[in-house]
Amino acid sequence: MAYTIKDGCHDCDRCWSECLKGAIKPSEPQAEYQQPGYWIDPTLCDACPDVEIPYCVQVCDSDTSLKPLPSRKGRCKSTLLPPAIPGIFLNGKTTPFASCMVIWEACTVFSNRQLLAWHTDASGRLCYHRSVNRGRGEMRFRLAVDPEIAHLERGNADRVNTDTVSDGTADTAVDADTADTTVAEVPLPMSADLGREAIARFDIRATCIHLIFAAYAATLNCPWEESFELNDQHIEKYLGLDKRKDLTKLEKLTLIKELVYQSCRLLVSLDWPQQGKVRPFTLTEQPVWHLRHTQYYFEKDAQGCQHLIGLSFTIRAGGWAQRFLNSRDYRNQTAFYQYGTLPRALIAEVMSSWQQHEGAVRLLLWLLFKLRLGGDHRLTVRTLLRVAYGEHRLLEATTVRGAHKRLLKTFENDLQRLYCHGLEPIFDPETYPIEIQPLWAKAARIPDDVDEALDFWADEANRVLTDNAPKDKWQRLLNARILGFELSDEWQQSARRPVSKRRRRPPSKHYYQSRSSVSNQGAGSSQSLSGLAIKAAREQQKITQRALASSLGKSQSWIRDVEKGRFSISFEDQVRLREALGIQ
Repeated sequence: MAYTIKDGCHDCDRCWSECLKGAIKPSEPQAEYQQPGYWIDPTLCDACPDVEIPYCVQVCDSDTSLKPLPSRKGRCKSTLLPPAIPGIFLNGKTTPFASCMVIWEACTVFSNRQLLAWHTDASGRLCYHRSVNRGRGEMRFRLAVDPEIAHLERGNADRVNTDTVSDGTADTAVDADTADTTVAEVPLPMSADLGREAIARFDIRATCIHLIFAAYAATLNCPWEESFELNDQHIEKYLGLDKRKDLTKLEKLTLIKELVYQSCRLLVSLDWPQQGKVRPFTLTEQPVWHLRHTQYYFEKDAQGCQHLIGLSFTIRAGGWAQRFLNSRDYRNQTAFYQYGTLPRALIAEVMSSWQQHEGAVRLLLWLLFKLRLGGDHRLTVRTLLRVAYGEHRLLEATTVRGAHKRLLKTFENDLQRLYCHGLEPIFDPETYPIEIQPLWAKAARIPDDVDEALDFWADEANRVLTDNAPKDKWQRLLNARILGFELSDEWQQSARRPVSKRRRRPPSKHYYQSRSSVSNQGAGSSQSLSGLAIKAAREQQKITQRALASSLGKSQSWIRDVEKGRFSISFEDQVRLREALGIQ
């Protein structure tokens, strides 16, 4: 239970220095009738659980000022809070967001945390390096000191009051306008030992806040100059915390503040090579997100206790936005303007699966940026394992006897979470055949049609669903490939890529010769058959999948996969299908 400072504080200046958490903060008067004093941040106060009487109470000479803060009853409906008008996800499903390499790698830092290759740099700070453009450039990330600790150290050093408390009769608002200059300065990076402890305590849900910030930055014309403001009501709705009835208002506010502060503790510096007409540039170390100030909203009850009822944060994007989110200079080809589409369902999936399926969460966050690049989406299982569980665990599974079994089970469960979320993996039939596929993927092959389902259970169910996996499944899985993902509507928007406007070279003479030779093989074979066309022709002739597979010498599952478009058909198989179905 947190403590609160009630009326009667004599400003003896004893409790402030005794608080180990920095929860007791000095205040300055905002009006002539207000008196200077102290206030307690309930998101930091833990009532000193290691001692019977909190340290601040032990040194306080007033018996009535420091009291335990009782739980607030009922809902926090107050006119003191500003209205929460959403600025993103206006259609309820997706929103644009900044998706440059800085945002991508920062998302990787928040999601992988201690799994990354952190090391101690020459100055004794914890650092993570990421090469760019095959080693021609580099991104460097370091962790900044906790803003609360930095605030406490500044207060101990020079007693600068960086928060202002308005002790009105109805509410208390802590405004940090007087501290904008101090907060905007680049915070000091953490030492290696403290940094490793801090990164281990980071919450993977901070990636959601990071992506929400990236979405708000995409709504601004000059995000490196303009700030945006979010309050706790915004974040509750985006994260789905408004539906969590098991959490109190104070617990929600504490979690929101912790996630926001973690998102603002990442420092980045860049050495970027030339790309196209954009000249090389260097970015000195600064936060990815500047925390300009935090505002607290309090409400006093009948007993004189101050209850925290709201928070708001003012954020500004770092200098990276001038290089990668600059629409004005992008027209002059002197900067980049890189953005993608963020599905709201991704935020909900991270918030619901971050404990049981952390590997699936990492894969979702990685695919959010990977699919945006367009082109061929073929991925090896080894790459997915490295992204989801880190290089160390993959090495352990390949070298320690029996360690691969748990990793294999976890990977197949996480892959199922992706399937349920709307990313259905397309298994390579050559390297990822059905005998090494997960059980849920085999069960998904059961047809919806009653007659086809009956044929399936009579012909293939005993072999497909109940056969034991081969002994060399793990070795074959490491070399297996996934051809891509069948995406839901929201994710299809994320995977889109604008058509390149480069001028194409004229086709060579060999191109026309090869095209003419293919067309001479048959005019009816010039267009590839789609799965829907094959299914429509089969149903029109009232041919079952089993009968068609028997006439072609194929399995029924092959016909079903072709109709669902899970893999392409060879030229010879297309000819045979046209003959069997009478397609011209």
